[in-house]
Amino acid sequence: QSEGFNAAKPILDTMGKNVVHCGSIGAGQATKLCNNLVLGISMGAIAEGLALGQKLGLDPRNLSAVMNTSSGRCWSSDAYNPCPGVMDGVPSSREYENGFRTSLISKDMELAAAAASDVKADLHLGLRALKLYKQLEDQDLASKDFSCIFRYIYGGKDAAH
Repeated sequence: QSEGFNAAKPILDTMGKNVVHCGSIGAGQATKLCNNLVLGISMGAIAEGLALGQKLGLDPRNLSAVMNTSSGRCWSSDAYNPCPGVMDGVPSSREYENGFRTSLISKDMELAAAAASDVKADLHLGLRALKLYKQLEDQDLASKDFSCIFRYIYGGKDAAH
């Protein structure tokens, strides 16, 4: 780890619970882009699966419980579920307000796409997911949390109470 990182770490520790030295200059930003690319894809996948489950007659709370204890588990399902009524304290529980704005996930995914283009890497899933978030922006939903993809792209409904 660099001297600069070690000197800055006490300040960085106040900004988040996990501070990781990612490498040379620019590696931290590249890491963030890769992480948020996966986040955008995984949120889209969870939203798609939950919406399909609803249309198949499944309770999204039960489907989420199964996903969260099996191979479908990810942060988007177990910590930030996009289906209103499944989880308290997340943006889906408050009309997709006060969360990670759709415009921000789109920006990060666009930056990841540009970086991928620069190094000639394929982003088959990433570009498809980005297109869906851009559709949300086209619907004037840029300020809503990106998990609103569940309702406004996939037509997902609130979990029945």
